[in-house]
Amino acid sequence: MNELSFITALDGFELGATLFQPTHGPRGTVIVNGATGVPASYYAAFAEHLAASGLRVVTYDYRGVGASRPDSLRGFSATMSDWAVRDARSVLEHVRARFGEAPLFWVGHSFGGQALGLIDDARQVTGAVLVGSQLGDVDDFPLPDRLKLRVLFGGVLPAVTRSFGYLPGAMGVGEDLPRGVAEEWARWCLTRGYFLQAHPVARRRFARFDRPTLLFSMSDDDYAPEPAVAQLVGLLSNAPLEHRRVVPSELGVDAIGHFGFFRPRFTDTLWREVRWFIDDLVDGKKGFRPRRARAPWNLEDEDVALDLAYGRA
Repeated sequence: MNELSFITALDGFELGATLFQPTHGPRGTVIVNGATGVPASYYAAFAEHLAASGLRVVTYDYRGVGASRPDSLRGFSATMSDWAVRDARSVLEHVRARFGEAPLFWVGHSFGGQALGLIDDARQVTGAVLVGSQLGDVDDFPLPDRLKLRVLFGGVLPAVTRSFGYLPGAMGVGEDLPRGVAEEWARWCLTRGYFLQAHPVARRRFARFDRPTLLFSMSDDDYAPEPAVAQLVGLLSNAPLEHRRVVPSELGVDAIGHFGFFRPRFTDTLWREVRWFIDDLVDGKKGFRPRRARAPWNLEDEDVALDLAYGRA
């Protein structure tokens, strides 16, 4: 049963959240930290899948987005830094207080993975799964895209945001974004090192993060080109990290991009790899052995499939 509720952030703001209760267990808890402009509802199918395997899952919306959006974004104060320092941190503390410390897993999509460098509390998790996460410095994007992004973030986005009082989702950013979020995002993207200059301690936070990490990047992800992903991987210097570079044709599909990972078509492939990773850590294994699921998956019985994957059958 899914439980709709609110989680009170450190400053008193109410964040819309959903708790996906496992059908058996629970064996652990997963927090899904979403991407910029993506409502928590987008991750519902993924959360339900993990809950069916015995994991408790919490999804939530950052302030100003989805179920955490006020009646009007005009004059609403929020930044991307708030999303991490106030929102992600508050959810993590709430989950630990309600359900205990371990095993606890961080799933971060795009910005949700970047947030590891913005809060110390992330080191309290058992392991992390990052999807399409990178540093968004436009200088790490291909040259043609770099020029377009400089025009977008340096001119178009600020002008539109000032005009509307927020950034409309119709600009290609998903949900409408609070003005402070859009403006800070633009500054970071136009700064060498992304948010490392605005948050100099972030470099040390990334380096201190020492939890097993499985990072997925997609070869057709225009929002996370390989050099930008490499920047993030390099910062996670002390994490036992497996970087899974996914080529869509390996899974029998034409495209995955920045958002496709969380679509149910990847239940038997990419989602299964996430479950294997979490199962390794729940079972108390010191390290994890990366295993790749490939399409088509021919076994009809999921329990038998998992037994074969773990060498139990």
